[in-house]
Formats: sequence, C-alpha cells, structure tokens
Amino acid sequence: MSKYKKSIIIFSIIIASLISIFLIYTYRSLVLYERNLVENYINYLIKNDALDNENSESLFKISALEKDNVKIKDGIKKLYKSDSLSYEENKKESHDDTYVYDIYNHDVLISKVTLKKKKEYKVMGILTSNEWEIESYINYFSHGLYTYEITIPETYKLYINDKLVGSDYITESSDLEGFEDLTKFIAVDKKNIYTIENLVYEPQIKITDENDKEVQYKLNGNKINVNRECIKVDTLEEANKYLKNPVLDILSLAENYSLFLTDDLGGERHGLYKLTPYMLEDTVLYDRAYSFSRSADILMVATHTFRNPRFSNEKLENFIIYNDSVFSVDVHLEKNMVVSYKDKVDILNDRFYFIYYNGGYKWVKSESIQR
Repeated sequence: MSKYKKSIIIFSIIIASLISIFLIYTYRSLVLYERNLVENYINYLIKNDALDNENSESLFKISALEKDNVKIKDGIKKLYKSDSLSYEENKKESHDDTYVYDIYNHDVLISKVTLKKKKEYKVMGILTSNEWEIESYINYFSHGLYTYEITIPETYKLYINDKLVGSDYITESSDLEGFEDLTKFIAVDKKNIYTIENLVYEPQIKITDENDKEVQYKLNGNKINVNRECIKVDTLEEANKYLKNPVLDILSLAENYSLFLTDDLGGERHGLYKLTPYMLEDTVLYDRAYSFSRSADILMVATHTFRNPRFSNEKLENFIIYNDSVFSVDVHLEKNMVVSYKDKVDILNDRFYFIYYNGGYKWVKSESIQR
C-alpha cells in the first residue's frame, strides 16, 4: 500500500474518530441540557430514588391492614416509580432562582421539593444550562404512603387486603342523605366513614353489601363514597310494587301546596288544615308551612285569576325507593295564572320526600330541583 493510501486511511480514521467524539459529546451535552431543564430534573429525581429517606422505616407505624413483611423504604421506591404520580410548580412559593414543586399521587399531595440554582453554564457554547441542588425536601407520609376515606352504608362490609375492617376504623357516622332530621320518626340507615391510614402499598379494597355481594365503587383521589343501591322507577304504578299501601295522592297534595303558596286554598289558616293531615309536626316542612300561614307574607300575594285548565304539565317521575317505608319523587306542575291582565305560569318543580309513619305515608320534606 502506497504512503498516500496509508495517509488517506489514517486521516479518515482520525476524522471519523473526531466526528464520533463530537457526536457523543453533542448527544451527552443535549441529554444533560434536557435533563437539567427544571421540570425534567424533578422527574429525574423522582424516578431515580433521589428523594429516598434514610430514616424511612421510622416515618410511621405500618397498619395492621397492610400485607405482611413489607418495608416502607421499598414502598417509597415503588410509589415514586408509579404512573399515578404527577407534579406541578408551586408558583406561590417559587421565587428568583428557587423552584418549589408539589408531587401528587392520584391528586393527593405527598411531598414537596425545593430546588435551588447552584450554577449556570454554557452547553456547546450556545445553550444556557443550570446545575441544581435540592434545598429542601418535605414528605407527608406521617399517616402512611396511602391513606383513604371510605364512606359506606352501615350494613355494608369493608375489606382491605382481604382483611375485614373493624369498627375501630370508623371515624364518623352520618344519617342517610336527605333524611338527617327525620331519625326521630323512623329508623334510617346510617353511613359509616372509615379512615384507613399507614399503608405502604396501594391496597386491595373490597366492599360487600348485606348479601355479601361485591359492590362496585369509584376512587376519587383518596376517597370512596358508596351509596346504597336504591330502586328507581318512573311511575307511581311501578313504585307501588315496592311500597306499603296506601300511597297518598301525591299530585293532589302538590296542587294544594301550590295553591296554598298563592293563598288560593281557602279556609282556616289559609287552607293549611288541608295539608297538615299529610305532614308531620316538628319537621322543617311543617314549621315553614305553619309560619307562612300566620305571616303577613301570605297576604302580600298579588291579585290574580286562573286560566283553564288551572294546572298543566303535571308529572311524577324519578321515584327513589330507599326501602318500603322511605321514598322520594320528583314533582312537576305548572299553575296557569293571570296577573295584571298578563299570563303568568307559576312552576312547582320539587323533590318530595315521604316516610311511612303511624299507618300511612307522610310528606316530610321538599327540595327545589334545578333543571
């Protein structure tokens, strides 16, 4: 081989080596530059155990509901590598060359990292990059890596990691929504709120009803709220299959109530006596109607007459049957009035609640429905 060819080969090898070195340098520089972008750097810290705690085993006492033989340190490593993690800059606390990031697990704040700019340098002579250091790191693991607030009917059972959760985990009990003030008249199912803390790993959660049938649920952040499966039908005829007899004439009651509110019912106390047989004293509904019948407000109703028909678009729908003694129904009717020679439609659109008391159903509550 001639000296010229040898020189060309050697020169080509040198050039290829220099190009390789340059490409490797460029690649590594760009990787380092991209990693040191503050958001990417936070992600790097999270995924590479940089936020590990040497004293992690003393952070909290592991729950008896946790699986056996687990370590908090291993749980933290797995948590920080999970897909459920997210983070965002806390702009209220960030300032100057310091950046504060909140780290969340399923929308639950688990830690806070403060990064401080250590130094600034040029990459490849044209890109400005920063070197960061962790100024502070705070975790919120004093109650465990996973905590839950689980609300279920008192007759349901809760299992964590196949372990039945006892009553000592119940932190609060509440009455069935909509019937909180009616427990003096009838036994109403309660809801129990369980607070589950000091878990290391995401647990297996199972909820069963009175028949030991598993109940589906949705996890919102770290909260679960399970309502009793109620029977829902759209007609009184269907509702009667599940209720005690007799069920009162709900539309007639609603018409009378609507007339009472515009002082059209007539009779003693502006017709209140026509409503009270279907109501219970010591309820908010009864007290409100009684007060209205004695107030000056009922005398301030504008002078009016009625069109024919007086009522139209009357509907009973969305019967919710909690049990055979408790139900609600959505009531809609339109009262066709003439006020100051102009047509006026007075709309009643309420949810009526009823309970079975002393041999019949009583109207105990009314709530306006927004459509």
